[in-house]
Amino acid sequence: MADIFDEIDEELKRDRTQELWTKYGKYVMAAAAAVVLGVGASQGFGAWQRSQAEASANLYHQALAGDDARAQLQDTVDGLTDGYALLARFRIAAAFAAEGDMLAAEQAYNALASDGSIPTLYQQAAQLMAVMNAPDDSDTAALQERLAPLVDAGPWQPLALELSAALDLKAGDRSAAIAKLETLIDLAETPNELRQRASRLVEVLNS
Repeated sequence: MADIFDEIDEELKRDRTQELWTKYGKYVMAAAAAVVLGVGASQGFGAWQRSQAEASANLYHQALAGDDARAQLQDTVDGLTDGYALLARFRIAAAFAAEGDMLAAEQAYNALASDGSIPTLYQQAAQLMAVMNAPDDSDTAALQERLAPLVDAGPWQPLALELSAALDLKAGDRSAAIAKLETLIDLAETPNELRQRASRLVEVLNS
């Protein structure tokens, strides 16, 4: 990552914020995605695994082990119990993103975000991921509007602030990005790794 930041520094010195986002914005988004998926797995999977029926667990894991995990999950999701069905839907959305089908990924995450039958924590995570995986030609202002509730408060606030700052950079608003990153740094709930990354970005953006 050090080389990446060095290159960012050079870009900023030439005042090319738009090019910076084009080259490096996905690094921020990928890092945030890894945290989201990691938190989801650590907080939820263990509890679901203990509580769900063995048959549903087997179907889920067999689908993951298949040659086309996404297709197999799509075929079996309706037969899974609630916890595994939720995991499967997140996996399906992530698979679309991995395949480069960002529109399908965004739609899959949006479906989760609007599903009132699932816990709010995961609706919010899906909303974050929907914005994160929106196609490159999506309207930045519209994405910011969708992200706003998560930026203001809640368990996903640090990641939402980082993503919102990245969108500000995409739009060429460096000062707004810095303000959000500084808010992120000051939050007590911000994980250390995320705080360190934000601190480094603020340092680079202020150079």
